[in-house]
Amino acid sequence: MQLFNLPLKVSFFLVLSYFSLLVSTSKPATFPTGNSTISSWIKKQEDISRFAMLRNINPPGSATGFIAASLTTSNPDYYYYWTRDAALTTNVIVYEYNTTLSGNKTILNVLKDYVTFSVKTQSTPTVCNCLGEPRFNPDGSGHTGAWGRPQNDGPAERAITFVLFADSYLTQTKDASYVTGTLKPAIFKDLDYVVNVWPNSCFDLWEEANGVHFYTLMVMRKGLLLGADFAKRNGDSTRASTYSSTASTIANKISSFWVSSNNWIQVSQNVTGGFSQNAAAAVSKKGLDFSTLLAANLGSVDDGFFTPGSEKILATAVAVEDSFASLYPINKNLPSYLGNAIGRYPEDTSNGVGYTQGNPWFLAVTGYAELYYRAIKEWISNGGVTVSSISLPFFKKFDSSAISGKKYTVGTSDFNNLAQNIALAADRFLSTVQFHAHNNGSIPEEFNRTTGLPTGARDLTWSHAAVITASYAKAGAPAA
Repeated sequence: MQLFNLPLKVSFFLVLSYFSLLVSTSKPATFPTGNSTISSWIKKQEDISRFAMLRNINPPGSATGFIAASLTTSNPDYYYYWTRDAALTTNVIVYEYNTTLSGNKTILNVLKDYVTFSVKTQSTPTVCNCLGEPRFNPDGSGHTGAWGRPQNDGPAERAITFVLFADSYLTQTKDASYVTGTLKPAIFKDLDYVVNVWPNSCFDLWEEANGVHFYTLMVMRKGLLLGADFAKRNGDSTRASTYSSTASTIANKISSFWVSSNNWIQVSQNVTGGFSQNAAAAVSKKGLDFSTLLAANLGSVDDGFFTPGSEKILATAVAVEDSFASLYPINKNLPSYLGNAIGRYPEDTSNGVGYTQGNPWFLAVTGYAELYYRAIKEWISNGGVTVSSISLPFFKKFDSSAISGKKYTVGTSDFNNLAQNIALAADRFLSTVQFHAHNNGSIPEEFNRTTGLPTGARDLTWSHAAVITASYAKAGAPAA
């Protein structure tokens, strides 16, 4: 597969601007170095992934602001704009516009294009007649085929990205009119919707199970918390209060997903049905799912509530990894430099082009690496971490002397050794990505559970965005 063989509406000037203006992010002195070989690889792969990600934005013939999940149009057809994928991808670009690409007008235009397309979708007629419509056609019209809808994580993720962009844009341009005239109404429209629908069943981020989902509630809570602060700063005390109180109520519901007898987080509750040929597996699954960990990476805020370094997320990380370690043939007799391949959930039957047996997903493997780096960063910010009976299985993986009640204090040899061991484990996950990706850095959706060969939609935009966020986390500067 050739990485750069497709036409671009995104100009090479844009891509070159990205590369020429990016600067390395310095990491805290106490942040572990990990594996130097992987450190070198991830920086090179970050550039390749950024190019691939940008190539999927504004492809020829599409409406301005269209972000393709992939340029693959058959087996599978991913040439659609998913609200979720687009928001998470643009979130990466916003982060870079706010940091390494501050003031870059070319990137600013890409972000404004995203806003233009997204705002139009908020009023586009759709099958579900709601903001939870999951995907749109390249011309901006709503997808009308059978699908798992609504997916109510989308408006929350979009609001998160809009808020981050609004704050960055206002700081850099001082143009309040664009924020108040365009972004603020769109943010409030999405979050008002979240306030109204959050208790309702919807389809999960994998688009298969209809119920109430940990991931969806986590991104909703984050969106509402950011939105409350945004509303307060923009003179809307009523919305600020409503968003804040709703986020608190959602937090109580989120806490109920913890199953103490299992020592892990249940992915969904009240599942009543599903969509696609994978529906039976999605509905009947035991409850272990990578998305609970993705929720910590993407849906938590710096308050300790199901954050990457919190005890229940760490315990769930152990359980999810263990479930895949014994499931996938490629995880048997792993070389010491590779980490376990991770999929969506053990019962998955979607193989990227059909339905037989589920495969590992690249974004799940990079997500594990990012979770570990984010946990280390969190503990450094907190001055250390204390082992609990819940998190003990996690710490035992990296320190055989770990016991419940033991505290690892930043600056001590115990903490430094622990952090380095966890960073090395994170790097092994990245080594798995490197090993199974195409030699030219092209990263599709999945790789085969038996052969390890890449498969599914080529150059999945989300796969590449996940590499970039993992790279920032490895540098000790995780994206917002």
